[in-house]
Amino acid sequence: MRFETMAALLGRNDLPGTPEELAVLGARLEDLIRLNGEQWVLDNRRKLLSEWEFIVARRIISPS
Repeated sequence: MRFETMAALLGRNDLPGTPEELAVLGARLEDLIRLNGEQWVLDNRRKLLSEWEFIVARRIISPS
């Protein structure tokens, strides 16, 4: 998923993370849209952003 698309869905242009981490975020957002629909992502973007910031801050995603 393109960064611009992620930023629009989550309502922020300053998403934290490395390019590799942001690729993981994009893949997860695509999964969530497929499972729950785009409106669900829009409705839950605050929680998704909070969880993403937690993941990035604690370096939960390890480089492959």
